[in-house]
Formats: sequence, structure tokens, C-alpha cells
Amino acid sequence: MHRILLVAKREYFAYVSAWGFWLGLLFTPIVLILAFLLPSLIERTQPARYYAVVEVGDTFRNELSKTIEERRERLARSLIENSGVTKEDDARDADLEKFDAARADGKSLREALASVNPNLAMALQDEAWIEIPPPARDIDALMPFLSGEQLVDGPLGQRGLFAVFIVSDDEIQYWSEDVVTPTLRSYGSSASINLERERVFSAAGIPSDILDQTREDARDVVQRSPSGSGQAGEVSLADRAPYIMAAVFSFLLWLLIFSVVNYLLTGTIEERSNKIFDSLLTSVSLIQLMTGKLLGVLFLSFTLIGVWSLSATLFGLLGASVMPPEIIEAAQAGIKLELLVPTLLGFIFGYLMFGAMFLALGSLCDTIQEAQSLLSPIIIIMMIPLVMVLVSLSNPGSPILEVLSWVPLLTPFLLILRMPEGLPFWLIALQIIWMAGFSFFVLWAGTRIYRAGAVHGAGLSEVNAWFKGLVGSKSQAS
Repeated sequence: MHRILLVAKREYFAYVSAWGFWLGLLFTPIVLILAFLLPSLIERTQPARYYAVVEVGDTFRNELSKTIEERRERLARSLIENSGVTKEDDARDADLEKFDAARADGKSLREALASVNPNLAMALQDEAWIEIPPPARDIDALMPFLSGEQLVDGPLGQRGLFAVFIVSDDEIQYWSEDVVTPTLRSYGSSASINLERERVFSAAGIPSDILDQTREDARDVVQRSPSGSGQAGEVSLADRAPYIMAAVFSFLLWLLIFSVVNYLLTGTIEERSNKIFDSLLTSVSLIQLMTGKLLGVLFLSFTLIGVWSLSATLFGLLGASVMPPEIIEAAQAGIKLELLVPTLLGFIFGYLMFGAMFLALGSLCDTIQEAQSLLSPIIIIMMIPLVMVLVSLSNPGSPILEVLSWVPLLTPFLLILRMPEGLPFWLIALQIIWMAGFSFFVLWAGTRIYRAGAVHGAGLSEVNAWFKGLVGSKSQAS
């Protein structure tokens, strides 16, 4: 045991003393936050683009402008509703009424939002689409402007013409060099549908605003559940919190395992390529060496967990005074012992499974390039939990999720996703036992492969020969 701990200590301090470890520790949460915020950040920083409408009259142009403005108004209202998600319904409705009153007084969207909350006015995205008079009336003359060869004048100075609508009696043509962004084209489609609806309703003698009135008069659909924590079983944020936390824990488990087992792979490849195995095996046995490596990187992962948990706790304590009570209640409802225990066991057994695999593969390879060819099937399999995290948020009781949770390589991640469904204890215990049994099998098989690579010098050529022999024997048998 003493020699195992010595190997574990060597592995631990070799990684924890490297500046790359601490950089990764620092930048991982930053990268995750950026990944969450980046889509909206990209959308907000997109420069305003010019468009023009070529038509006889201005019917479509007015409807398109109205459609774009209504879309921005819905975004403004959603800012009010989201900012007031923890408020009482009466207070949130009062904010919306204040916004509507400001709009009725002729104030702009930003001014109306500022009357409710100045911070909301800052959060509103700037105008993304600006209409300008068409620089020409036919498509041939418009081509230089659409291609960027010639610029057009507008409120923001000279810029390229992003798109142009050419309206005729038969169709509406949308011309743009950008063939990916669908937003403006979808606004044009909505405007065309609105015009046709008004025409049909007018011909039938039906008021054109009847659909708007119908939506306003429709009864609200209030989500309730037999286990809902709100009044009369109304579903609250606390009821959804366990599903959200399960998805977060599953993703963090995936990220953590693959962050630390990669150390095992690269370290083993380095020792093999530098002929260090022979020196190490003169002091310790192969089992001691492999166990010490797994234990050392396991301590490293606990260091990561400890630092991240401490940071999250400090952040929560510092922000508790300004957090709405509903958020604190949701956090308490989401972090439960019955979720933490499977997460911890999933990490331990998942780490042992993939750690043994990566150690074994690393012992067979002299370079990272060789290892990548062997890791490809494992990486493909490991993409499945990321997909299932999204599935679990919309359909946590999916039969596919249930079946895949019995695949031992996926069990550590998918069992966590299924926990909020209230699984019976015997099923949870059975899956944990199944996961533990497969982990020990992988450790046994990994030890044999590790011995072949570290002691006997087996490499990628032996692996290829084994596969060829396997395929060849099957061909001969057939």
C-alpha cells in the first residue's frame, strides 16, 4: 500500500504543480459561461443591416415594418416578464401595464422599458434591420449594391445593401447575398401572410383584429401537478429544479471525467515513448503502478471538485442577500442527497472505467496520433450523453433514455438524468451494481492490456494484427 501511495503522490503532484492544470481550473467555468452567453452576445453585437422594398405602392413595406416592430415589442415584453419571473402576478402585470401606457403615449420601445426598469432598456437589442429607399427599381441595377460593389446611404452611414424585396402581383422575391440568415426573410413571409389574412377577412366582412382579440380573451393555461409545490399544485421553478440540476450534474460529470482521464492517457504515452516503464517497474509491481496512477488522478479530480464546489458555495453565500427567495428555494430543491449520491458513485465508477481504458490504450501507443485512432469509437459513444442531456430536459421519461441507461459506458451519466423521475430504490441499486460490476471487468481487462503494452512492449501493430486475425477467423468460419 505504501508503494501505491508513493505512485499516487508522484502522479498527483506532477499534475497539480503544472501551470496548465491551474489555467484549466480557472478557464473551464469561464468557457462554460461564455458558451452559455455567446449565442445571445453574437446576436446583440450583430451590426444593423439595410434592406429595401421595391413595389408599386407601400402596402407590403408598411406591413413588413409593422411585423419587425411587433417582433421587437414582443422581445421587450419578454424582458419584462423574465425579469419579473420571481414577482407576484399582480406586480408583473403592473409592469406590463406601465409599459403599454408608455407605448400608448408615443414613447419608443427603449423609453417605455426605461419607465419600467432602466436596466431593461439597456438589455434591449438595438435595431437589427433598417429600411432605406431602394437605390434602383430593377434587379439588374440592384446587383452591384447587393454584392457590395456599391454602397448605399442610410441612417448609419454608407453600408452594403443586405437584402431587397421585389414585390409583384404573383410573388415576392427576396434577394440577398446571405443565404444562411433566415430572419428577415421570415419577417417577409409573416407580412405576406398578414396581408392575405386581412384581404380574406375583409372580403368576408370579418374584423381584421379578431384573431388578436381572440388571443387576448383566451383563458390562461396554468400548469399544475399533483406534486407541485405552488398553491393548488401550481408548478413552480422549484419543481423544475431537480431536472435542471440533474442535467447540469450529468454534463459536469462528463466534463470532469474526460478532463482527468486525459491526464492518464498523455502521461502513459509519455512514459512509454521515453522508456520510463522499465525504471518504474524495477521499484513497484505493475498492479501497484496502475493502481497508484488511478488513485493519484482520482485525488486530482477531487481537488477540481473541491475548488469548484467551494467557489460555487462562496458565490451562493455572497449572492444570497440579493437573490430572490424563489431562486434560493429552487437551488435547495434541486440539490438533494438522492441526486448527489448517484452522481458521486457515477463519477467513481465512470472514472475507473474510462481511466482503465485510457491507461490501457496509452500503454499501446507511442504518440498521441496513434492513440486517437484507437479512441475514436470511445469518443463517438461518449457523445451520446451530451445529446441525452437535451432529451432529458424535454422528455425525462423517454424510453430511449431508459434503455441507454443500461449501457454500462453510459450508465454513470444517464442514471443521473433519470433520478428526478422518482426511480424505485431497487432499480437504482441494480443499475449501480451493474455499473460497478462492469467497472471491475474493465479494470481486469485494462490491467491485462496495460501489462502487454508496459511490460511486453505490445503496440498498435499487435492491435491491428489481433483485429485482422479476428476478422480472418470469422471469414474462414463462414
